[in-house]
Amino acid sequence: MKQSITIITVFILGYLLAIIFRSINGILAPNLIADVNLTASSLGLLTSTLLIAHAIAQIPLGVYLDSHGPKKVQIILMLLAAVGCIIFALSSNIYIMTFARLLIGVGFSGSLMSGFRAVSMYLKPENSALGNGIIMSAGQIGLLVTSWPTEYLLNFFTWRGTYGVFILLIFIVVLLTYIFIPKQGYTDNSKPVIQRLLDLKIVFKDRSIWYLGPLIWITGGAHIALLTLWAGPWFNNVAGYSREEVATGLTINAIAAISGIFLSGLIAKVLSKYNVDILKILTIILIINILSLAPIFMLPTSIGSYFWIIFAMTGQGGILSYPWITAKFGMALSSRANTIVNLGTFVVAFFIQWFVGIIIDMFPLTSTSDYNPMAYHLSFMLIFVIQIVILIWFFTGQKHLKLNKKEIETI
Repeated sequence: MKQSITIITVFILGYLLAIIFRSINGILAPNLIADVNLTASSLGLLTSTLLIAHAIAQIPLGVYLDSHGPKKVQIILMLLAAVGCIIFALSSNIYIMTFARLLIGVGFSGSLMSGFRAVSMYLKPENSALGNGIIMSAGQIGLLVTSWPTEYLLNFFTWRGTYGVFILLIFIVVLLTYIFIPKQGYTDNSKPVIQRLLDLKIVFKDRSIWYLGPLIWITGGAHIALLTLWAGPWFNNVAGYSREEVATGLTINAIAAISGIFLSGLIAKVLSKYNVDILKILTIILIINILSLAPIFMLPTSIGSYFWIIFAMTGQGGILSYPWITAKFGMALSSRANTIVNLGTFVVAFFIQWFVGIIIDMFPLTSTSDYNPMAYHLSFMLIFVIQIVILIWFFTGQKHLKLNKKEIETI
C-alpha cells in the first residue's frame, strides 16, 4: 500500500506539471499579447498547438506504454518537455514558440496515461476508477497553480522567469520518477512495434468506440479548450472582471475541476458496489456538463458566471470510461485503446481553442480595445449545438455499449 501511494503521488506530480503548461497561457495571455504582439487567433493557435501535439503522440504513446511501462516513457518524455519549455521561454519569434509548444505537448502527452497505466499495474481492478480519479483530480491542482500563484510570481519575475521556475520543477519530478517508480509490472514485449500498431484495428473496428468516443471528445475537448485559455479572457472581456478578479475566477474553476474529477471516481467506486453501470454515471455527468454551457452564453454574466463552476466540475466525467475500456479490450490493449480516446479529446480541444480565437478575430474590438463579448456568445453557442448533436448520436448506439458478464467483473 505504501509503495502504491508513492507511485501514485509521483505520477500526480507529473500530470500536475502537464496541466500547468497546458493552462499557463490563460493567465499569461496579456503578457504574451503585449510581448509578442499576438492576435486572438494566433494566441489560440499558439496555445492549442500543445494539444494537437498531445493528440499526435497518443497512439505511439499507447504502444510504448504497453511494451515498456510508465517509468521509462515518463522520464524520456518529460525531458523532451523541459527542452521545449526552455526554447519557449527564450524565444520571441511566434514560429519558434509554436515549435516549442509542440515539443512541450509531446513531452507531456504521457503524463496522464502513464499514471493510468501505473494504476492498472499496481492497484486492484475495483480501485482503478478511484485511482484514476485521484490522479486526474490532484493533477488539476495545476489549474490552481496557474491562477493566483502564477499571478503572484509575475510580481517578481517576467513571464519568462516564471517559466523558469516551472522548468526547474520538471527536472525535480524526473528525478523522483527515476528514484521511486519500479521497473517491474505487466508489459507486453512479445510483439514487434508494427504488430502492436496493427493490433489497433481491433479497437477501431469496435463500434462502441465510435458511439462512446465522440461524447467524451466533445465534452472533454471543450472543457480543456475553454478552461485552459478562454475562461480567463471571458471573465475579463464579457464579465468585466479586473485581472485580480480573473485570477479568483480561475481559482474557483480549478477547485471545481479538482473536486468534480475526484467525486466522479469516488461516486463510481461507491455505486459499483450496487452494480450501477459506470457508463450510466458517465452519461449523467456529461449531460450536466453540456447543459451547463448554455447559461454561460445565454444569461446575464451576473448569473452565467456561476455556471462556469458546474462546467468545470463535470467536463472530465469521461475519465470513467477508462476502466470500462480496459475491461472491454483487456490489459494488453488497454493503453492503446485508452490513448485513442485521449487522442480524440486533444484533437477536439485543439480545434475548439483555435476556433474560438478565429471567431473573436471576426468581430471588431470594443471601445476599450477588448475582445467583443458577442464573439464569445457565438462561439460557445456553436460548441453547445455540436455537443447536443453528438449526445443524440451517443444514445442511438446504446446496444453497442454493453459489456458481457466477464468484462463487467474486471471493472
